[in-house]
Amino acid sequence: MKPIKIGIAGVGNVGEEVAHQLINGYISHNELFVLKLCGISAKSKSKKRKIDFSNIPFFDDAVLMSKSDDIDVIIELIGGDDGIAKDLCFSALNNNKSVITANKALVAKHGKELAELAEKNNLFFSFEAAVAGGIPILKLIREGLVGNKINKVTGILNGTANYILSEMELKNKPFEEVLLTAQEKGFAESDPSFDIDGIDAAHKTLILSALAFGKMSDINSLSIKGIRNISLNDIKYCNELGYKIKLLGNSQILNNDQGVEELFCSVEPWLIPHNYGLANVSGVTNAVQIDSNLAGPVMITGAGAGGEATASAVLADIADYANGNKFYPFGRRSIDIKNNLKSIGYKENNRFYLRFNVIDKSGVLADLTSIFKNHDVSIESFIQKLNQVDKSADLLIITHEANNLILETALKSIMKLDGILKDPVCLSIYA
Repeated sequence: MKPIKIGIAGVGNVGEEVAHQLINGYISHNELFVLKLCGISAKSKSKKRKIDFSNIPFFDDAVLMSKSDDIDVIIELIGGDDGIAKDLCFSALNNNKSVITANKALVAKHGKELAELAEKNNLFFSFEAAVAGGIPILKLIREGLVGNKINKVTGILNGTANYILSEMELKNKPFEEVLLTAQEKGFAESDPSFDIDGIDAAHKTLILSALAFGKMSDINSLSIKGIRNISLNDIKYCNELGYKIKLLGNSQILNNDQGVEELFCSVEPWLIPHNYGLANVSGVTNAVQIDSNLAGPVMITGAGAGGEATASAVLADIADYANGNKFYPFGRRSIDIKNNLKSIGYKENNRFYLRFNVIDKSGVLADLTSIFKNHDVSIESFIQKLNQVDKSADLLIITHEANNLILETALKSIMKLDGILKDPVCLSIYA
């Protein structure tokens, strides 16, 4: 049996684990194919690694590996939306090599182009590992729910952010302290911006939207909010109100004012009722819920990051390639994917949680509620929490359903009032 010759570019935690599985033949047990690791590429050849690569050809230039006659398929595990990762993938597809990648930034930015090239050259291009680690969510959408019309996709897509929010609640510690712990444990990078500011989740949301709805756009078109401004008090207050705060990537098909279907998409923290499944996903775990017309709500959870979990998804793609499984990378022809992403947020109308930190004096609440009345924002409930240390107060407001753009205008007016000490916290309530 002729072996399938594999080249791995990027030999970090994921690359090492994939190589380990290939060298030891762990996914060839069905005897339908033979896999052979025939090349690796990394920044350093001499770096000490857990696996002995001395018998594997080493390529200083990953792009050169993509042109080798001894390679059938390239596994791209370098990362980054441009640079060497982009050059490698385009070079491989132009040189009759199939491509498997775990690079969500690359797929979000260049996935449509890469898919078009793969389809044109009758090559395999897949990226299961780019979203939610070891959870086979892309395969579920592309194959398991192929007969469904998907209405909404909601996901806890970043393990770092979910770990921080979970630990804040569990350990009763502020954001900064929990972030430091996450960095010490390796759950967060030294520069955590990519995770805590929602960028990582945004890349994954774009990919999920393309598969679920055939609509895709640039990340700059997305409404993105991270978790930096979530305080320990917000965690406590929301818990008292019956909610947990989770950073969610959301995409949903809704009708606009003209009755035309549009895709609303965002990444932001949400209040989720305690009895909802997503509320109980804690730590570094990821979860994705898909609402469709036939299967109804389907939720899948699992390890969203880490060498082993991500390697699991890469190996699944390798097995699909080896078995000759044919599919469009985004579940449909790439030319049918439209750049039609609405950037105003998840929904135009929502219930909201608002927290205002104010000077504890008469008149502040009256001024605040007057502005809400003038903007037709109706208050469902109100709670005041006094701070005896600095004589300030947290005003907690739950609104009735309100238009998010109108609410934004109202908040800008409120910020001009005397007595408002900090920028308000405004979080949507999931329903």
